Amino acid sequence: MKLDLDIYQWLVKINVIQELPINNLFAHVDQALEEQFLNGIIVSQILKQFDQKIDVDVKKGNSNGIRLYNWNNVCKSLQQINITLDDDIKISIVKGDTQMLMQFLKELKQHYEMAFYVEEQVSTTTRFDSQQNEPQEIGIDEIDPEKPLNQTQSLLEFIIVSLCKHFTLKPKQAVALLNQNYKQLSNILIKGNKSFKSVTNWLMELSKYINHIIKFVTYKIDILLSLLKAGLVSQSSDVCYWTLYIIEGILINLPQKELLEDVYAWLIREHGGLIVLILSQQRHHQYLEQVCKIYSVVSQYNVVDFFDVQLRKILKSGKEYIDFINGIIQTIQIRDQMQELNLFEVFASHAVKLFEPQHTSMERMTALKYFEHYWIFYPQQFVIKQMEQYLLNSRKATRESSFAMRIFTYQSLFRILDNLALQKDKYAALLYKKLVFSLIENFDQKEIREFLVANFLMLIRKYSTIPIDILIIPMVKQLQIEQNEIQINIVDFQLLKSVCTHPKIDINMAILMLDMLSKLYLSSIMFYQLAFQQIQLLLTRFIKSNPVQEFTFNLVKIAISEYYGNYQEHIKSNPKSILNRNPDENIKRQQFRSQIISLIKFIINLRSFELNELIKPVIAHFYLEIQQNLKTESKALFMLLGHFGDPQEILQEESKKQKQIIQQPQNPIYQSQIVKSQLQGSKVSQAQQNLPYQKSNKGIISQKDDPFRELRDDANKPTLTMLGNLSLNFDEQSLLKQFELL
Repeated sequence: MKLDLDIYQWLVKINVIQELPINNLFAHVDQALEEQFLNGIIVSQILKQFDQKIDVDVKKGNSNGIRLYNWNNVCKSLQQINITLDDDIKISIVKGDTQMLMQFLKELKQHYEMAFYVEEQVSTTTRFDSQQNEPQEIGIDEIDPEKPLNQTQSLLEFIIVSLCKHFTLKPKQAVALLNQNYKQLSNILIKGNKSFKSVTNWLMELSKYINHIIKFVTYKIDILLSLLKAGLVSQSSDVCYWTLYIIEGILINLPQKELLEDVYAWLIREHGGLIVLILSQQRHHQYLEQVCKIYSVVSQYNVVDFFDVQLRKILKSGKEYIDFINGIIQTIQIRDQMQELNLFEVFASHAVKLFEPQHTSMERMTALKYFEHYWIFYPQQFVIKQMEQYLLNSRKATRESSFAMRIFTYQSLFRILDNLALQKDKYAALLYKKLVFSLIENFDQKEIREFLVANFLMLIRKYSTIPIDILIIPMVKQLQIEQNEIQINIVDFQLLKSVCTHPKIDINMAILMLDMLSKLYLSSIMFYQLAFQQIQLLLTRFIKSNPVQEFTFNLVKIAISEYYGNYQEHIKSNPKSILNRNPDENIKRQQFRSQIISLIKFIINLRSFELNELIKPVIAHFYLEIQQNLKTESKALFMLLGHFGDPQEILQEESKKQKQIIQQPQNPIYQSQIVKSQLQGSKVSQAQQNLPYQKSNKGIISQKDDPFRELRDDANKPTLTMLGNLSLNFDEQSLLKQFELL
């Protein structure tokens, strides 16, 4: 059997075994000694070292029966020193599992050292005499573990008595927890004592006696902080919380300001409290406010040294340093002092260096994050020069090949815009316009466009005063320009739906959207239903307007002419060609005719008398055309006529008018109404673009104040982006009025 060196040296030291042959890793155990390990004799001798009164009844021999007998007696004796051996481990050792035996011996060694290895520096403790205000010495053996905590007379006595109470220890065992720079106690604070219940209860008990503890910290404040600091990085969030609570309570109630200098010295020294607080901040971010409060209290007289010197010693990389600042910038309680000392500008200079091209994407994201926080939380300190620098860096970031960098940058810009709009800041309009330019520039980038549109949708829903024409007009025009290259998606429809119900939409914008949606309705099988929903919203809202009625009438004429052409092709096709045609093609043709009928039916049901009087003769005319030219009847058109009254009477009246027209020179009005049946989709689009309607002056932005004049005048895809040809000194009054920020 091989015995670990540390176990071997310990057993030799306490005179349980003699010296054995060793190498660099193990001590070699012969067969006779191995039998003594496995049958429990060696362990019984170790227990004798714990307490001479412990006498374990063990037998010599190596059978499984003798081993089990001996280990059962060993387990009973272990309970006398508060050690429990699991039954599964016991059975494994009885069966000869040497690895399990080694693990048990290591645990036994830890208990032994905890109980008996007492360092000289903590063998006595300091007693505080309230009368003389002088330290006095008291021996460990004099400490009463049953003594009430509020009657303890020194810090160490207080700690030892509390440990004895909550961990069921003797004073010497409690002192052993404080040896080797509190190694054993630190292990318990971090990993728990089988569970964290006793540790949490101990800290909660300490928190009740903060005022009592403060009487002793004049002499031992660094000892107390070092003793507790392991709790800051505990695996238990409760342990971390109560540790922070105790430290914060002590620091706030310190009787002398000079003691903060001692605390600061403890914080910044090598292996001191600062590195532990930083790790605690990373592990238990839910307690960031408490950690920042400790930073603020301890560093209040050394602000520049703490943030610009000491932190840089620990957080040596630029990313770690700016990440730390990003974490505390909103929560740190000494913000005013930091502003007066221009520390935020110091951080900004580090962030600018971090954004340089030689750094990774993650490092540059960290730099952008700092500027975002700086602009949001300290807008008064965020000067124009820094704003220009941030926007310039943002423009570079949105043009990088890294998709993550581009999305991160846009997300940051939208968060800033959201905050500026909430605060009614004048730069909200500027940033809004630059983001619209970004949308136009990235219109052919599907993922980026979806992300931008989704964020604009959030803004429109949140802020009713936002000038939507600046966004919607170029967006709709872009959809029209590139409708053959760019497929509209669900997010676009969500945005358009919000615009349809937005209080700032005017007639001109409504007609522009109706034009685009109508083309989509007549050309897309996938999105026609979504387009129809938006058309319904707009027509219901604006149908009483003369320009909208005129547009709608022209839309009905084009739609019904398309219906006539599609129906004519269906009737005149011979059965063989229909059978040979792709079944999906037949379904699409039927669906197209159904869409047109649904659209016209909805328009009729809006009950606009003037519009219906114009639509009625058009439907009747095309019904008669189908009847006369195609020798059949259209039940769908006949059904539509039923919405105006008796269809037969309407058809008779229209038939009389046609006979009168035949007897007279042709009326140019009807020439314009009868459209050839073979109109293609491109002709429909061209006809819709040329639809005449009278523009209303309501809501129109003058060219001088219109930031999107170039987009409306130029039929080509715009190439303007954030910053573009604009500067921070542009005339922003018109946008501010639209935002209602003035």
